[in-house]
Amino acid sequence: MQNHTPEKKHFIITGASRGLGRHIALLLAAPDAVLHLVNRRKSSGLFHELQEKGAEVHGHVCDLGNEEDFRPLIRDIAALADPAKTGFIALINNAGTIVPAGPAGKYRASEYLTNLKINYTAPVMLTHSFLEEYQDAPLTKRVVMISSGAALKPLYGWSHYCSSKAGINMFAKVVGLEQEQKKHPVGIVSFNPGPIDTDMQEQIRKTSPDDLPIARDLKKTWEEGEMGDVREMAGRLVRQLLADYFPSGKVLSHLDI
Repeated sequence: MQNHTPEKKHFIITGASRGLGRHIALLLAAPDAVLHLVNRRKSSGLFHELQEKGAEVHGHVCDLGNEEDFRPLIRDIAALADPAKTGFIALINNAGTIVPAGPAGKYRASEYLTNLKINYTAPVMLTHSFLEEYQDAPLTKRVVMISSGAALKPLYGWSHYCSSKAGINMFAKVVGLEQEQKKHPVGIVSFNPGPIDTDMQEQIRKTSPDDLPIARDLKKTWEEGEMGDVREMAGRLVRQLLADYFPSGKVLSHLDI
């Protein structure tokens, strides 16, 4: 009798050390899960929590603001995620930044460029590399882009953030369309979790309303206890990620799932 080794589920999560990424990782941790955590630095505390849940955990130190760091990332992960032993693999492009805040032309061009690399270039190029690596593999493959309500309307002081999030929404729609023609398609969605109580929101509250007027409204939302719960939003996303039906090519909000 041949021994059957259960197929593993691999999850690649950028910005996994805190906030939404951290809670996604904790919810996905299980004995059949292999978690690839992509962060600027190692997070040993989170590693321990995930391993206690039975997950296999790999840390990948990567600065998503530096293309020399993120270019080889998927290739390095693929060496640990053999399609022959994998039943499911997902890339969750969660990392993001609001820095700098203020009207275009106020801050250094290098700061603007770093923002665009983290919010747009890195998730797009990681997805491109993911498709290159796994397109022909006959297994379940999914990509999640973390979007924002800022993708839907212009907000003073957020020219970079609004445009990068709008860009990844359109990227997900186009890739979803293209994947309809593939023999072994990769599913992709863009997900807007709404305003949730994370370190990023704390950073927004500390930003001068002169640079970012919406900071005033978001601070009021937080003070009135109306900010979304990060654990709940992570749970909604994980349920959709693992569901039999995955609405590829769609831009979803927290109200949809």
